[in-house]
Amino acid sequence: MIPRVAKSGRSFKGAGLYYLHDKNAMTADRVAFVHTSNLPTENPDIAIAHMVDTATHANQLKQASGIKGGRKLETPVYCYSLAWHPSENPTQAEQLEAVQATLKRLGVADRQAVIIGHNDTDHTHVHVMVNRVCPETGKASNMGNDRLILSDWALQYRKERGEEHFCPQREENQKRRKGEFVKDQSLTRQEWTAWKKSQTKDIWDFFRADRADASAPRKSQLDALWRQKEERFALRRDEIKQLYKPIWRDVFQRQKKGLRDFDAGLTRRIAFALGQPKGKVWNLVNAIMGGGQLRRDFIETQDNERKAIAQKQKGRTVDAGREVTKAWKYDRDKLKAMHKAEDDRRYQDTKAKADEVWKDKTLNESGQEFVEKSDRRKDTEKRQTFEEKLTQAKGAKAVEEAKAKARTRTRRQRSRPRDRGITPD
Repeated sequence: MIPRVAKSGRSFKGAGLYYLHDKNAMTADRVAFVHTSNLPTENPDIAIAHMVDTATHANQLKQASGIKGGRKLETPVYCYSLAWHPSENPTQAEQLEAVQATLKRLGVADRQAVIIGHNDTDHTHVHVMVNRVCPETGKASNMGNDRLILSDWALQYRKERGEEHFCPQREENQKRRKGEFVKDQSLTRQEWTAWKKSQTKDIWDFFRADRADASAPRKSQLDALWRQKEERFALRRDEIKQLYKPIWRDVFQRQKKGLRDFDAGLTRRIAFALGQPKGKVWNLVNAIMGGGQLRRDFIETQDNERKAIAQKQKGRTVDAGREVTKAWKYDRDKLKAMHKAEDDRRYQDTKAKADEVWKDKTLNESGQEFVEKSDRRKDTEKRQTFEEKLTQAKGAKAVEEAKAKARTRTRRQRSRPRDRGITPD
């Protein structure tokens, strides 16, 4: 038998929404049964409305009972659970009997309560939602030492059935509490937070190291794509050169022969002169005389022809470079997208691991919560109380003097009476 107390809350509706439905859903497949106590209905929604009404009118109930009003109760919702061993299979009547026994032991047997049985684990367990406000007097129950009370009840419950072997450590803890002050050996909030931070730090450090390790191979892949792009461009450029190689050969041969004929033959010079935009008479005279200017114009014409061919070759080379670059960009962007998807997946996996660490690791799985938790602190035998540390540092005499001063402060006499707003008759 494992009793577990939840933190007191403010909202009956919120607690009911959780206990009366499946986790993160509005279905109720895990609810085995619902039972109410000190309520006029078995309908859980109506029962919760009655509990809300009682808690809301606590001050009116106090006044009607002749009780002096106090401050408003901020946490009227008290919840706890009872869990049996996986090997046990108690009936609904046995579960309700155990719940009524715990309500009586906690001193809230007269309070309104909703009892919800769950079947979503392999060990039978039941949740109890109690209204701390008394429906008759409006007074709130004091739930101090509730965990110790439930632990003692659970020990007695097992002894009556001869089942101490399910949790042998509980009896030893009770014996120690009777003979000495037993301080909670579990982690403090600060230690728990520090431990969680160290765990998540290791997880994120591994994530960063993994990304750093992946940086070099990824750069090599991108460099390989660039080299592939350069090789493709060089291959296309060579192909274009080979394509234009016979064109250049023919041009050079034709222009060489043309210049030789121009120098040697009058007919060729006259034909070229007549095709020029300058005056025909002057061109004819220049052609007959073999003028140097006409020859220079002929050579310039040949140069322009070669430049036009070179420009075409360059244009085809540029177009080929654009095609190769376009293909390279496509492959590069595809590779980067794959890297980004890997990073996102690793990030989500790492975040899920970190979130899992920060979840409350209460033992609620099969059989685990029946195993005594080991103390995770180091050197527990060396731990000292504050008084022991002060005695060691200041001495026993200083400790006694400090205690005497504290007692004097609590018993100090006031020089004037308190003004409570009461006027004498």
